[in-house]
Amino acid sequence: MELNWPAEAIILHLPHASTVLPKEAVFLLDDEALAYEVDAMTDHSTDQLFTLPGAQRCVFPVSRLVVDPERFLNDPMESVGMGVVYTHTSSGGLLRHVSAVKRQALIDAYYHPHHQQLTAMTGRALDTFGRCLIIDCHSFPATPLPYEVNQSRPDICIGTDGFHTTPELGEQMRQSFSKLGYEVAINTPFAGALVPMHYYQKQPQVQALMIEINRGVYNSPLKLQTLKRHLSRVLASISHNELRCSKTLSNRLKTN
Repeated sequence: MELNWPAEAIILHLPHASTVLPKEAVFLLDDEALAYEVDAMTDHSTDQLFTLPGAQRCVFPVSRLVVDPERFLNDPMESVGMGVVYTHTSSGGLLRHVSAVKRQALIDAYYHPHHQQLTAMTGRALDTFGRCLIIDCHSFPATPLPYEVNQSRPDICIGTDGFHTTPELGEQMRQSFSKLGYEVAINTPFAGALVPMHYYQKQPQVQALMIEINRGVYNSPLKLQTLKRHLSRVLASISHNELRCSKTLSNRLKTN
């Protein structure tokens, strides 16, 4: 059995597109250093690049320097001060002092509402279509940041999850970008795909993948427009049934 993806069953998740710094987020950096850090850590233009008519969009409203919605609450990146609430910069310098009370207040104000929204969107898609596809939309700097372990820099990185991404879906995405002339890697330099914890490892009807784009691919207005056309083509192909769920997913659905 083959399943297409109605656009309304697709969620475009944009966690790192914003540059907004609300007043309650107080940093130790001067204006120039803070602007540099925001620039380095923002997935620039992803909110413009990733579009699909009819799809749901879940956009984090503030900069990841305030709260990072893609971290776990007890994330391993806490060891370098870049967990859910950053205390250090991408180069290891001190970003801010955060008390336990302030940390919790930021999490309650931004992290939990965002994940509640994403969970609700996923639930609506499941209720309506019996399935959902979450596309986690990112970009990464052409030159690795100091804290990044993996230094490889393909044009496109496709992140997959062993439970929530069928091998065929990941491979089809790789081929779609490769045919457009991009160098594509699977799960390198970044790996995985975001799924709400309510559904994680529980419902294979929730499929997910991550698309990470090298910012060097769109570092001029012309390149940006070209990439936008290519991304629109790839995303539209998913909802137009050119990318199909495999027998792997069909078999999972039958047994759940």
